[in-house]
Amino acid sequence: MVVKRLIDGRFQFIRVVSTKAYTKTYLMTDHSDAAKAKCIVKHLQLPAHNAITLKFLNNLLAKRVNLLKRMGNHDAIARNLAAVQEGQDFYWVRDYVRGNPLLAELAEGKPRAAAEVRAFLIEGLEALDLIQRHGIAHQNLHPNNLIRHRDRGHLVLVDFGLIQDTGTPEPVSETNGKSISPSTESAYLPQINHRQYTRFARFAADHFALGMIAVQMATGLSNEAIPRLSQDDFLAQVNLQLDECSSLGDALKDVLLRMVSPQAESQFQQAKDILLAIPDLEPAPASITAAAAASPLPQENGVMESAQQQLADSAAQLKTTRALHRSNLWLGAGAATALLVAAVVVWLRIPQTMKVNNLLQEAETAKQMGQNNDSLNYLNQVLELRPRNRDALAERSTLLWENGQSEEALQDLTNAIEAHPDRPDTYYQRGNLRFQLGDLQGAIADYGEALQLKDTYTDAYVNRGNARAELGDEAGAIQDYTAAINVASNPESKADAFLNRCLSLSNLGDHATALSDCTEAVNLRPNNRLAYENRGLVKRRLNDFQGAIQDFSISIQIDASSPEPYYNRGLTRQELGDFAGAMNDFNQTIELNSNHPFAYYDRGLLYAELGNIDSAIADLETVASACLDVSRLGCFDDAQYQLERLRAAQGGEP
Repeated sequence: MVVKRLIDGRFQFIRVVSTKAYTKTYLMTDHSDAAKAKCIVKHLQLPAHNAITLKFLNNLLAKRVNLLKRMGNHDAIARNLAAVQEGQDFYWVRDYVRGNPLLAELAEGKPRAAAEVRAFLIEGLEALDLIQRHGIAHQNLHPNNLIRHRDRGHLVLVDFGLIQDTGTPEPVSETNGKSISPSTESAYLPQINHRQYTRFARFAADHFALGMIAVQMATGLSNEAIPRLSQDDFLAQVNLQLDECSSLGDALKDVLLRMVSPQAESQFQQAKDILLAIPDLEPAPASITAAAAASPLPQENGVMESAQQQLADSAAQLKTTRALHRSNLWLGAGAATALLVAAVVVWLRIPQTMKVNNLLQEAETAKQMGQNNDSLNYLNQVLELRPRNRDALAERSTLLWENGQSEEALQDLTNAIEAHPDRPDTYYQRGNLRFQLGDLQGAIADYGEALQLKDTYTDAYVNRGNARAELGDEAGAIQDYTAAINVASNPESKADAFLNRCLSLSNLGDHATALSDCTEAVNLRPNNRLAYENRGLVKRRLNDFQGAIQDFSISIQIDASSPEPYYNRGLTRQELGDFAGAMNDFNQTIELNSNHPFAYYDRGLLYAELGNIDSAIADLETVASACLDVSRLGCFDDAQYQLERLRAAQGGEP
């Protein structure tokens, strides 16, 4: 919706810059300024409707904005002009920065000299150090959120993350009003899609983003070509590209590798630590083309001449030349030739590595567009080149599962584990697949293997607890959920563990402790419908029917498309004698899930209670048929018993 009125009686709409899931960005005019200066307005439409969640989100946003305001004004940070809250809408206003996003410079595809990369890092880190000294992380760092000032040429940090929105940042190009869109954000923002990065040091996600931007700048490679976290040997791939495609010295490369490392022990704690680690410039190493000119290959050697041509072609494709390791020793003719042959072998591997990476990226793009067959074809091509590629096997497993090829999907994950037995996430994925196939013991074994390799794997504890609970081992499940709570650093994962432990405790009769756990889950994730729904179940078991109805109603407000809170609210209303309300809830449950046997069963009994025997019999016949289809003989027998009673009462044949 286009904003026609003045925001806060001050900001007037000019045009929409971008639109994403929960945010819109506008270019506006500040009428409180004598020059009617332009400004950028972020319009956050909060993803909630209930008062509790809105209050929580508004408090969170207000706290974040107040932190930003306390920083004061700095050239490297876009000035914050105002924060306006109007009901469910939140507006955050910042200065309009005249210039272009750094993404426009990266789009040129030219590798930058070591001095330029070093200068960029220092400038970016000084900006991060400035905000970190105030306890602030950017949380949304991306080449589109670094604006090169048109007049003064320095970088300006804009658009701090206020609320999670997985859409790609698309700010206006603040010189000409055009937005520049990158193809993906996953190369810069690990915290959105990669759970392993939840163990990052407080500011390390920003360090990661800045490091990946520097990698792209140093190599001149496109966003699509730089490594993704889902690839095998991510750090080795980054190292390879820096070796082959940049002129950076070893010391600066080592700093970049630490900045983008997923290993907590390698990460820098603060930007000032990285600034201290950045080395002075080193002499540029000799390029392979210079070495070849100094020691040309014999013209009569046709094989070597052909290989040299392939080497030159590869260099042209990568837009740079490979730097040889420096040495103070003189190389004789034989040694020089051997070194060049080794260089040729390395170069001839590079195109295949890049082809594999490009095919993986094509597969991911096709999958995101819903073109699963195309994605599968790309993955098959990767596995023809690299049969042991863990990422391709894992991704193909997901697609095969979606196609109903469960055995083939399981085999791919088994092959991935055999190729890389040290990867806990592959065991975890196979455990999830076995769980869905009903092989609970196999799933428990896989989660155990994942935890042997990584004893802080929160999700593996949670899912092993779920498998144990399915097998009736509620005590074992509680042990796993407790372990997950103790190691979880991510509030979302911790909330899941509290949520599931709540149900297990309640199933064991400890409803008071269960209620406390469910309340912890609500506090950690106030916009999660399951937290309210499960707390409602516990309240119902404690005979707090009004409290249960309130929680089920909040769950429905958060997500009206889920049938379960309607069903549970219907049961609770029925216990309170509100038969009309219960009937409405059972009807809504069935409308949302026409195969919900329990809703038919309880609606059938309610019809019988209300004297509508024909409708009751129709519902219970549906239940009996559904139970028989899934071989639930106990459920079938119960439905048959109720039908016999109703038919006898109706005067018909049992």
